[in-house]
Amino acid sequence: MRKHRRTSRALPTSAVAPLGSAEGATTTKRRTHARRNGLRKLVVGSSAALVLAMSAGVGQAAEETQFYSNISLGTPTYPTYYAEGDTELADDVPFSGSHLISSFAFGYQSPEPVHATFRFYGVNSATGLPGERVAQIERDFPAVSDATPTVTLSEAEQFWWTAGANLYPGEFNGSVPTGGWYSIQFSTADGGYPDARFRLATGTSSPKMLNVETGALTAPVDTNGSTPTSMYLQVRDVGSSGEVQPTLIGLTALPTTVKAGNSLGNTAKLLPVLSSGALAGGTTVTLSSNNPQVARVPSQIVIPAGAANLTVNVTTARRVSTTKTVTFTATANGTSVSTQLTVTP
Repeated sequence: MRKHRRTSRALPTSAVAPLGSAEGATTTKRRTHARRNGLRKLVVGSSAALVLAMSAGVGQAAEETQFYSNISLGTPTYPTYYAEGDTELADDVPFSGSHLISSFAFGYQSPEPVHATFRFYGVNSATGLPGERVAQIERDFPAVSDATPTVTLSEAEQFWWTAGANLYPGEFNGSVPTGGWYSIQFSTADGGYPDARFRLATGTSSPKMLNVETGALTAPVDTNGSTPTSMYLQVRDVGSSGEVQPTLIGLTALPTTVKAGNSLGNTAKLLPVLSSGALAGGTTVTLSSNNPQVARVPSQIVIPAGAANLTVNVTTARRVSTTKTVTFTATANGTSVSTQLTVTP
């Protein structure tokens, strides 16, 4: 867990521009094309090459502010690093409110050019672990022994990151912090996993990170043999709000058992429930069924401003040969909840 710092002043322009256009801001279309051909245009070489890549970036907007900073090095005070091959490791980011993310800085080292995938998640309020993935940012970086580049997002890449509740359960003596999850994963141009490492930093809680695939917490040991508690990270935004978007606290099937066919008197509905009334513009809820051939729902609904729930119709198959149990999942603002419906012949 890292220290949370929010400032309201605009940050001065960095002496070295962030990674951007030529390498940092490669479009998804161009990147996909490069991958199909087994090629990825990378800046290679020394730290000097990295500086050249940085100078090609887009300057930060004047109104940009820093809302989260955790860039203190671990103990000892020189850079410490950790790597885990193909494992996606995530770290908690404690914050409140909603923020339009415009850039972030991280630290890394790699003996070869590397492709980095950054993922930003909400919080599953039931488990405190990563919930809905709200953004995935990809960039190419050169080989370097030690670098802390800034990734500047294009207008199309910018995203709202809204704090979710119950972040990192069990780590705060019964309190319920808010925030999100952030992960880094490295790969090579041929799809392998390099000996690239991300920089660690000092935090404020136990030295644990999360294996996203297994959901297990782990205490990584860095290259110096110590256990710093966090990923090195600094995040900036171009818009923020003290209002916290409501989260999903429940999903109910009404009734819980229904006959197939949607005949009169045999219809089913779902009722997603928010923690509070939706803000202006409403709250978008994504819905899914693990067996849409038996029972399906719309892929997305909007709970209108001021409302805390909305009834959703369930469409069942005309007939089923045996009793089926279908699981529905609703996701909104980084939180997910589930319920089950039994469909009988």
